[in-house]
Amino acid sequence: MEPRHIEIAQDLMEEIDQGRYAPGDSIPTEDQLIDTYRTSRNTVRRALQELSNRGRINTKQGSGSTVREYRPTIHLASPFEGQSDDERYDNYVERVRREQGVEPREELMVGREAATGVLARLLHLDPSEQRGFVVIRRCDRFVGPRLWERQESYYPDHIAEGTDLDRPANIPEGTKKLLAELGYPQTGSWDVVGAKMPSLKESSRFALGPGVPLLVHERVAYSDTTPIRFTRTFLPADRHQLLYAEGAIAPELLQMATDVNVYDR
Repeated sequence: MEPRHIEIAQDLMEEIDQGRYAPGDSIPTEDQLIDTYRTSRNTVRRALQELSNRGRINTKQGSGSTVREYRPTIHLASPFEGQSDDERYDNYVERVRREQGVEPREELMVGREAATGVLARLLHLDPSEQRGFVVIRRCDRFVGPRLWERQESYYPDHIAEGTDLDRPANIPEGTKKLLAELGYPQTGSWDVVGAKMPSLKESSRFALGPGVPLLVHERVAYSDTTPIRFTRTFLPADRHQLLYAEGAIAPELLQMATDVNVYDR
């Protein structure tokens, strides 16, 4: 038998999922829940804390609890014919402006470090050799004051050194086209996507609410059998959806996909 506060939380989650309480609606007050379930205030508060920990409600002292609203941003997780690659910023700005109603901003940092551990293995680099370094491009993207996503791309130093990849500025033509011009056309890639609970530092950095995991999207791109880029993107799971597509997709069909919200059920 489930603890009483879990039963109450599950009842409220079912009512939210069934649409009885829409995003932004108030749920019953503590006193109302005490009367309905004939239980103690402590039990009701534990039930509400459970809902808050699961990211289902927002609770404000003295104002009660409301159903949390989710408006996730679409993250283009696979390339599309005729669309910018996933590091292009202009399309990202347009999507966030349309989906969130605010103007995002970007902070770009470029650095260099020795490739070690998993990074060295993925990019086939030996940190003990002169060619065992990488150029790092880190894009922090903000919506209002909050860090919305962080994308880190690592390029073998022998490819990127002295090129536009090595400069702290956006690359209008996109990194894929630039790599091709440098003699490394992308011929394939693989992706891994996972979710992890954030560290305390990550929770603070992204201003994450209770119970919200980070999505981590990793990709290695190749030119034939040569690794040319490793990209890792950190995305708060309550603010993003990953969009994948395959084959020739008409613009209107792609737009339909970007309008899908997994929370609208």
